[in-house]
Amino acid sequence: MFDVPIHKLIVHFPIALTIIAVIYDSWGLYAKRTALHSAAYGLTLWAAAGALAAVGTGLQLAEMVHLDKGAVTGHAGFGIASMIVIVALAGLRYSAQAREERAYRIGWIVLEIGAAALIIATAVTGHRL
Repeated sequence: MFDVPIHKLIVHFPIALTIIAVIYDSWGLYAKRTALHSAAYGLTLWAAAGALAAVGTGLQLAEMVHLDKGAVTGHAGFGIASMIVIVALAGLRYSAQAREERAYRIGWIVLEIGAAALIIATAVTGHRL
């Protein structure tokens, strides 16, 4: 699209959505406001969709562009790991929402912080490409 790889257009969504979801969930835990957890839940679902698209388009781009394979492998490894964590977290939260469980689990924020750390590592290694 206009000679800009689609990966570069998509990649910013899962980064921003995951980090904002961590902020909302942290704020929700601190203030004990369930509405913030609901907002973070929606952000997490969209971050998972964006992560799937970003990883798919990134792997396609890695095949077409001739860059240092070591740098691409590190970036792709972080990207795939962060996608797996985000999609797993979205699945867990969706399952709880479908069962109408309203209690927020602390394990979710631990996974979310881990996903945000992986996404930041992915962004840093991708920026160097």
